[in-house]
Amino acid sequence: KMNEMLKYLEDFPVQCEQAVQITKKYPIDVKRYDSIHQVVVCGMGGSAAGGDLLKSYLQREANIPIEVNRGYLLPQYVGENTLVFVISYSGNTEETLSAYQDALSRSAKIIAITSGGKLKELCQKDGIDIIEIIGGMPPRATFGYLFFPMVTLLERLGLIGSKEEEIRETIQNLQLLCKQYNPRSKANLAKELSERIKGHFLLIYAPEHLAACAVRWKNQFNENSKSIAFFSLLPEMNHNEIEVWASGSEFTKKFYLIFLRDSAENERIKQRIIITESILKDKVAGVQHVTSSGKSLLSRLHSLVYLSDWVSTYLALISSVDPIPTPMIDLLKKRLSQL
Repeated sequence: KMNEMLKYLEDFPVQCEQAVQITKKYPIDVKRYDSIHQVVVCGMGGSAAGGDLLKSYLQREANIPIEVNRGYLLPQYVGENTLVFVISYSGNTEETLSAYQDALSRSAKIIAITSGGKLKELCQKDGIDIIEIIGGMPPRATFGYLFFPMVTLLERLGLIGSKEEEIRETIQNLQLLCKQYNPRSKANLAKELSERIKGHFLLIYAPEHLAACAVRWKNQFNENSKSIAFFSLLPEMNHNEIEVWASGSEFTKKFYLIFLRDSAENERIKQRIIITESILKDKVAGVQHVTSSGKSLLSRLHSLVYLSDWVSTYLALISSVDPIPTPMIDLLKKRLSQL
């Protein structure tokens, strides 16, 4: 029987398309959202991952700052000129519900993205706009449902230009990648990579503009394959962490190094990656470069996110781990609820 997670991954391009359609249909009163000076995305775990991607995607073009807020309280600057996306797939994430109340008390402009739960109840009571998405999946498998509504809303509110063409290209690219990565595909980079890294700790290095992808790789390995993974960004790790790995030991040999790459890297970053690899390659178990595909930045970021979904799921399956349940996360939540 095919693991449920593989089904979710095969449906991902359709999910992205659905998310756009759901959001386009939602009747929003644009006048409620005039004079926005900054955007804050509130969420935890899989529900915050879309916020990271939004920030990576728009930071070179949006004229207002976009911040991701993981936690119970919002920064002091949040007020009536702040658009706050409150994202909780379940609608019951305690940190996010707390941030929602904080946003409300500061008269921020709030839009929620959720499948229901307490968040939906509160929004209905408080007259807050909700983009309601389909429930019943693991939050990390709902990346498209949580990300694309934000882009579509920012478009509709006139905070960014039209993204229709980029979204179309992104979904087409994801469909193409699905053909390459799905279980029936023979020459399969996702399967090959999972076999290569099996039994190792993972070290993910990426240029700063791919930060969202690096975080997602780490978290997908943690949750899907239950494997130890760390990430760092270039150029920053050239100023500290490189010291550690360069020593070379039995410990460093347990790590497999994955570089996330992109066609739009600047020349100095390219050189830094080449030199960093040359210094580290004999000190770790192996090195693999994974390059984004697609034309637009939106498409390229999604190509790397999507690959991490497949690789971490295949790694789980070849390690006899079920990617769906997260028993430790559940245990922690249970203990918190008993206090």
